[in-house]
Amino acid sequence: MNTTDPDAALRRRRWLVLVPALVIPFIASFFYFVLFPGTAFGNGFYKGVKVFLLVWPLVATILILKVKMIDRSREKRHLVSMVPAVGFGLLVVGLLFFLLEATPLGLILDENRDRIAGRIRDLGVADHFLWFALFISLFHAALEEFYWRWFVFGQAQKVMRLPLACLVASAAFASHHVVVLSQFFPLVWALVLGACVGIGGAMWCWLSYRYNSLYGAWGSHMIIDLGLMWVGWEVLQSVP
Repeated sequence: MNTTDPDAALRRRRWLVLVPALVIPFIASFFYFVLFPGTAFGNGFYKGVKVFLLVWPLVATILILKVKMIDRSREKRHLVSMVPAVGFGLLVVGLLFFLLEATPLGLILDENRDRIAGRIRDLGVADHFLWFALFISLFHAALEEFYWRWFVFGQAQKVMRLPLACLVASAAFASHHVVVLSQFFPLVWALVLGACVGIGGAMWCWLSYRYNSLYGAWGSHMIIDLGLMWVGWEVLQSVP
């Protein structure tokens, strides 16, 4: 008699797809931003990671988990989710500009302008930064929401309690940002700003769960990325 528990088997497969999803972006960030920045290998690795963010959730869901891509068990409230999402996005951007003007963060930014501009040039996007900024803010934000909120947070919910799933997904989301930020700022500030990224990720987890929609998280993410890209543009223009 077959005593295999299908629920237990599915749970094991969820862990199988979740663990690499949590750690690979973090590990990869060392290759393209610390060990081989500005090289053909590093830039190629960066692009490869973005392909992974798109492909792994599809492969994992369809071929490994063998479950439906769309869960229709709950109502999706796309438009309603935009109200708190836009408010949160505008609040964060306003807070960012305030901190740059009124706190030591502005001085840290000024001291690292050459470093930041150099990293932007290493990526090979300085000559078309506006297009790069739009790509990051619109399409890359959507890709990250698909990967981190829909897939990583979505799978984490299936194997752990909701608050812990939110914490784990948000910490993993913040981890590779800490690596990137450490190349622009001192480590202490990289950790502080990385924690802010984690808080943002937790908010987007809540939005995606509360409204069963990625629209709000994407819209909020887009607004914040546009604010960050504006800072990057201003830095790039200020450094010859």
